[in-house]
Amino acid sequence: MNKNCLLVGVNAKYIHTNLAIRYLEAYCNKKYQSIQLKEFSINDSLSNILKEVYQSNSDIYAFSCYIWNIDMVLKLCSSLKKLNPKAVIVLGGPEVSFDSKELIEANDYIDYIIRGEGEETLLELLELLYGEKENQTEILGLTFRGSNGIISFPDRPLLHDLDVIPFPYKDIVQLNNKIIYYETSRGCPFSCQYCLSSTLHGVRYFSMERIKQDIKFFVELGVKQVKLVDRTFNCNKSHSLQIIKYAIELNSKTNFHFEIGADLLDYEMIAVLAQAPRDMFQFEIGVQSTNPKALSEISRAMNIDKVKENVLALKEAHNSHLHLDLIAGLPYEDFVSFGKSFDEVHKLMPDMLQLGFLKLLKGSGIRNRAHEYGIEYNDFSPYEVLKTNWISYEDIIVLKEVEHVLELYYNSGRFKNSLNYIFKNIYASFFDFYNDFAKYWRQNALFSASQSTKELYNILYNFAESKTLMSISLNELIKLDWLLYYNNGNMPGSIHRFDHSKVKNAIQSYIKTNNTVAESLFSKDEIDYKSLLKNIYYEVFYTNVLNFHAHEVENNYVVFFTKANSGEVHTLSKKLSDII
Repeated sequence: MNKNCLLVGVNAKYIHTNLAIRYLEAYCNKKYQSIQLKEFSINDSLSNILKEVYQSNSDIYAFSCYIWNIDMVLKLCSSLKKLNPKAVIVLGGPEVSFDSKELIEANDYIDYIIRGEGEETLLELLELLYGEKENQTEILGLTFRGSNGIISFPDRPLLHDLDVIPFPYKDIVQLNNKIIYYETSRGCPFSCQYCLSSTLHGVRYFSMERIKQDIKFFVELGVKQVKLVDRTFNCNKSHSLQIIKYAIELNSKTNFHFEIGADLLDYEMIAVLAQAPRDMFQFEIGVQSTNPKALSEISRAMNIDKVKENVLALKEAHNSHLHLDLIAGLPYEDFVSFGKSFDEVHKLMPDMLQLGFLKLLKGSGIRNRAHEYGIEYNDFSPYEVLKTNWISYEDIIVLKEVEHVLELYYNSGRFKNSLNYIFKNIYASFFDFYNDFAKYWRQNALFSASQSTKELYNILYNFAESKTLMSISLNELIKLDWLLYYNNGNMPGSIHRFDHSKVKNAIQSYIKTNNTVAESLFSKDEIDYKSLLKNIYYEVFYTNVLNFHAHEVENNYVVFFTKANSGEVHTLSKKLSDII
């Protein structure tokens, strides 16, 4: 019997792509061409998703389930079954693989749950639903409602040869400006107790020939970013080194995002990475904690000194983006201990520092031992920690506020100069700064409403004033940070400015008559002397902020700003006395 199957992905963000449903479509399309897929995000309205899914007029609906979408998926399935009682509802993914019996018992609209890797299981289920397989045939990895109750067949062995899965991105041209998720391996050699990869053993790899073919395809199509979901990309040096070298050889504009173990890097790998074009690679490094007891308890084998050494070595090349992660709420990590972990990692000055909170994922070792650690967590997804034997809910609240200001100020990249000044000259502890800053936000009810980007500059300025930290130098650096992102004079009101009216004519004359200004800010083919004044913005500072020294405030400097075609801001500093 010919039936239609719709694979549905509900992603965390619009720019994301769902690799799982594409694998399923590619694998099952070898036999059935009646499979389609639709993608949405959790930010789409439930009613619009339901409408589109229902109007596909499918007979079988299969949903990919994760912690970020499970609530929405269950609501969709409940409504879909009411609208189309004959529809077959299939769920799969990590969020339903560990309590499949309980889910089906609690939700009578679910017909089947696929546990674990789904390619072979879905294909065999379709053969059953299409009438090509006997009802009594055992389908490994499948849980369903039988005539005598819930039946759960044994787990399915993992695919040995990953190359049997066809390339999943036949519609890649339609995914312009989206992140392309990809993997070169499945599994992880480590057993971190908060991660679902700890429930599986061993690592399996796609063939290098297949990987290179796929990477070349991405590059030739001009894909902007490929994000690899390999759990620890560089756990096998030979494998990862070949891929890195091949990507460099292609000399593409594609950005590749890898999750790596920084302590596994060696001199050879770092030397190769140093040869990469700027911004080709982006590395996510899960440090999680620097507390030895916490790391031991979660079975995270990591040489923290090697991590620090290798992160600094990667930074020296100035060609890749580094994203370091911390997790709050781990066993044996109290508030003070977490502050120390935060300081040690922040001291490395990554491009981004993510402060995450422990999530008690279904099937994870730490969830199974939560009572032992006194861990209380939300019963609903994403099952985030509330408190532990070592950290209170009050502490968690403070860390949530620290995370908020960290995201707005450090991770936004908009306050680099002013924050660096604060870190070097005012606060000995990074964590103490964010903690104090978060306290200021709390006392002034700033968390209760969304703050505009412009207002963030005023808030930092006013915080510094309230702590008697404000100085001419900090004022100038906050002003510089504003101008590097907003090339206009509509500056936040708290910032003190030089009176431009006194020097305006002299500076504009200097721009027109001195070729060095234009030649320093533009490439030769970009120079248009007739429109220089429109394309160059200037600001007078009380110190040379482009070559900053905290004690130097006796000279005025003019800084010229312009944006290149790439959007990058170019700057040039001149003494005001040399201009007027």
